[in-house]
Amino acid sequence: MADNLEKIVLDALDAEEPNILRAACLLSGSMGLKEAERGLIKALGHKAWQIQAEAAKSLGLLLLPGALPFLRRLLKASDADLRQKVLAAAAGAKEPPSEAGDETHPEVRKAAAVAISRIQPGVAQEALRAALASGQANLMGAAMSGLANLEVTDIAQNVIELTANEDVAVRRAAAACLGRLREIKAVPRLVQLLQDSDAGVRKEAVIALNHIKSRDALAPLAACLDDNDAEVRRVTAIALGNTRLRLNEIVQPLIHALRDRDASVRQAALMALSNIKAPEALEAAASLLADTHDEVRKQAGATTVVLAFAKERPEYDPGHI
Repeated sequence: MADNLEKIVLDALDAEEPNILRAACLLSGSMGLKEAERGLIKALGHKAWQIQAEAAKSLGLLLLPGALPFLRRLLKASDADLRQKVLAAAAGAKEPPSEAGDETHPEVRKAAAVAISRIQPGVAQEALRAALASGQANLMGAAMSGLANLEVTDIAQNVIELTANEDVAVRRAAAACLGRLREIKAVPRLVQLLQDSDAGVRKEAVIALNHIKSRDALAPLAACLDDNDAEVRRVTAIALGNTRLRLNEIVQPLIHALRDRDASVRQAALMALSNIKAPEALEAAASLLADTHDEVRKQAGATTVVLAFAKERPEYDPGHI
């Protein structure tokens, strides 16, 4: 079956139907099909940016040096400015307008930058790794951001250790980096950071755990709805809503958050309950139709409608299927 699937994927690289071609590009990388090089390079020139991006990602995963000239072309990069353009594209910086109007989609540029970094680490990775080990807070923070943009995962253990750094800025950058890398091994340390003395560190830890999505972090996250910083409480409500898990340990703290003294937290809790579709929150949400803040009242209206429909038309209970 495996050999047959490889042939199917390789043949699909010549497909005209965009969804089939995109699937073939994606699978070529995940299956390690180096024979896909020709088809993937051809796909870099497709009119659909989604296909270009998947092709670039797979060329990077396959570590195919023959693809470098074509990937560099997507960045319009010369030898002199390659590092600068790789770092800028990986960070999501916009491409300067072109008179020809042939700007490359940001997601394609990012995918190309990450691919180039993987195939040719000396372009940017080596300098960033040196900065990470410099001991200088500003350089370390910039290095973690750059390495996360380039999806360099083998730095995770070093970054986990930096979450205990005495410099607040380094701890913030470390938490953000681990979240963007979606490093599951960092969950215990990120949970500890939810108790950090700095609100900015606690916020970054919440955001990181939102990216990683580990059930082990749900209870500690829910407890952050009682944080003394409103911004931490707000991002916590968003993170819990993004789980889309209708669990009592999530829903009840969010219902309690509807009474938060800060309007932005109440609004975020309403949005979260709408995402979760928790009909048990219907009355509490409807009570905010009389809130003193316009944005909260508007969100209360939208959430009340969603929860009312959820109550009238319940979804399947996974426990009884």
